[in-house]
Amino acid sequence: MTTRRCLLLAAGVVAAAAPVRAQRAPGGGNATIYMGTYARAIYVLDEATMTVAAKIPMRAGIPVGITLSFDRKRLYALDATVQTVEVVDLATRTSVDTFSLTRANRRVRIGSLSVDPLERFAIMLVRTTTKLADRFEIGPPTLVRYDLKARQITDTIPWPKGEEREFARILFSPDGNLMYFLTEEDVLIYDAKDLKEVDRWDLSNALEEGLGRFNFGFPATLYEEPGFYTGLFRMTDPVQRRRMMGVARVDLAAKHVDFHVLGPDQPVSFSLAPGRTRAYGLRQEVGNYEFWTFDLANRRVQSKTRFNGRPRMALAPSSNGRLLYIYAAGNTIDVYDAATYRYLRTVELDADMTTVIIVPPTPARAAGP
Repeated sequence: MTTRRCLLLAAGVVAAAAPVRAQRAPGGGNATIYMGTYARAIYVLDEATMTVAAKIPMRAGIPVGITLSFDRKRLYALDATVQTVEVVDLATRTSVDTFSLTRANRRVRIGSLSVDPLERFAIMLVRTTTKLADRFEIGPPTLVRYDLKARQITDTIPWPKGEEREFARILFSPDGNLMYFLTEEDVLIYDAKDLKEVDRWDLSNALEEGLGRFNFGFPATLYEEPGFYTGLFRMTDPVQRRRMMGVARVDLAAKHVDFHVLGPDQPVSFSLAPGRTRAYGLRQEVGNYEFWTFDLANRRVQSKTRFNGRPRMALAPSSNGRLLYIYAAGNTIDVYDAATYRYLRTVELDADMTTVIIVPPTPARAAGP
């Protein structure tokens, strides 16, 4: 055997034995991910590397809800006892303030929190428990306006038709001039300064006549334009008496709905992707976990794919739309390719999470979890 041939054979053996270099997993974008954790801290993750860039200790305790200010400069974090709100400055990544309505024997629990875009005040649904000598006195659910500078309640907002509610959803116009009180039938529109009703929208008849009642949740997302809301709606076909499902985009200021019906109602979630041409969903049934892709441009369900899910999942598209994040109820984030649903990797943290918000690098809008 010639020397040349020996060298070629040896080179071939070395090449065959050399490990194949793994392909680099695609990146999800350059957003910042804020994650409330049971470690009594908000973790700050760099989306590009999916590593923890900082941990912001909480004075009030475990943060279970995070609201992002409209200018994206602060977080308002509600603690696990739902009695204290902690304010986090994102530039310095520090807790700068806390406020609570609880005093002595009077505990006030906060059911919901909506912060004015100009951060003059917050609208809170509260319930008071007063400890007396022989009993606890439970107060009614009350909707209040809390002045963030004066640190006090300035107004109580009457319930529509005098009917108390256990839940209240409040939205604001981007300029902060109007406040929208969402009810099952109407959207009540208030002047944000004096809290007087100036208009209302009959949401139950928002669709075309004869299509049935419009049931829409006004999902908040940073991938949508300010003042617009895109998500699934459900309705009952008045002729066939079937529950139907579709996608709607609501212009709250113009009181206009652009919608299309997809078909029979399915137990699937909806998460809008960047660019607003696609959305993704999860079907969660034991033994039947599915990814869904909604093609919003062509008004159809593009695909459904079964995968090995886990109990209690939440889904969020990455800030560039290329990846899907599966998280919630644990300390891991499973990463999938959005185009193929291929599992890529699992990001493991040192604490279980309570709530997550992804903040893209370019301004879009501010919203809650």
